[in-house]
Amino acid sequence: MKIACIGNMNNIMFQLMRYFTDERHDVTLFLLDEHDHFSPQADSFDSIEKYKIIDLGWNFDHFIKLSRDKIKETFKGFEFYIGTDIAPALMYKGGMYLDVFIPHGSDLYDYPFAKYRNLPAQNWEIPKFITGIFQKRGIAEASSISADMGDEVIEKPIRLIRYHKKERIISPPILYLKQYGDGYEKKSSFCKKIQEIRNKFNFIVFQHSSQDWSSRGIHRINKGNDILIKAFANYLKRNNYISDSALVVLEYGQDLNKSKELIKELKIENNVIWLPKMHRKDILASISASDICVGELGERHWYCYSCIFEFMAMKKPLIHHRNDKHYKNLSMELYPMVDASSVDEVENVFIDYRNHPDRYIKMGEEVYLWLHKRTEQCLQVYRDKMIQKQSNKFLSNKLSMLLIKQLSLAFNPQLIYSQLLLKMYSLQAKWRGIN
Repeated sequence: MKIACIGNMNNIMFQLMRYFTDERHDVTLFLLDEHDHFSPQADSFDSIEKYKIIDLGWNFDHFIKLSRDKIKETFKGFEFYIGTDIAPALMYKGGMYLDVFIPHGSDLYDYPFAKYRNLPAQNWEIPKFITGIFQKRGIAEASSISADMGDEVIEKPIRLIRYHKKERIISPPILYLKQYGDGYEKKSSFCKKIQEIRNKFNFIVFQHSSQDWSSRGIHRINKGNDILIKAFANYLKRNNYISDSALVVLEYGQDLNKSKELIKELKIENNVIWLPKMHRKDILASISASDICVGELGERHWYCYSCIFEFMAMKKPLIHHRNDKHYKNLSMELYPMVDASSVDEVENVFIDYRNHPDRYIKMGEEVYLWLHKRTEQCLQVYRDKMIQKQSNKFLSNKLSMLLIKQLSLAFNPQLIYSQLLLKMYSLQAKWRGIN
């Protein structure tokens, strides 16, 4: 089957591409305007030359200039479309639709609800606003959305946009598990540094979430890094583990300086090791040298996400705020981990690990097996969707209805207003150039 994977935020699509290529599908990965650490090269020590990868580099600014024909020409000829980021907007503008939309976060709860901050709208605001109009329509028209149940920040926009559609499947495989094996960490350029840390300390706690814990913005981003830092400080001082324990974290995030100030205030600088922001392939190598790993501890609760799967792949026991009661009520399978979100809870886990290490090593082994089982389940869900698409006799009718809906979009007042503003700003720029 010819499959188009559009966008690669969090390296989501590169994993699917490799799995489906292994199964002899003809897969093309279309990169949008990706961060360097979400490039395919950032996720593999092996050569990627055998894969079909096209770097489009498209973002909001490109979107408003792209014609329907250009988009259609770019993505024509495929039988199955999977996308993330602005892929729903692109497909809708091109008179097409996604078979599976995989949200990474802001493409679901932010882009479709973009608003102007100024009246009249400023030039820089318009591309995201226009893209958001198409994004909302594209998400609504996608056959399926691939996302585990989660916090309201995810659930609310799904209800608002897809109230008329119930098709939802589990999140995709986040990692290409075939590449991880014994000696994986030796391929990393950080191997020497990692080994030095391992040789120096008996107990290593690892967290690679960005330093963001000030509940900033309308979505109140808070990953609970301060909770981890305080818990680790208490663990060190109350239990006399200062000489043999280390907390390893990555040096990035909006609250990086606040975290450093807190660490200094607590006088644990010698036990906290800062690693630079790095590619996932190196993060996995770093995780391999730890004893226990920590995800997000903030007020929001998540079933699973990239960091958690990365810990699992390296057979590490893990702590994060999952809110077990919530997911039990949803009848979701609870994988082995420790659900914690307070300073005392996290500190107690560290102490318990030191007293019963075998218990946590076993947890790491169990969650590793769970991840492999889940990955196969995810892939089977996607295989089933492909088979369903091939046998769908009403596909042509669906496309016709989509084109009718697109005609109505052309008369959207907000879109007309935005396009007129863009034209005005363009004419102003030309006038300034002449004079």
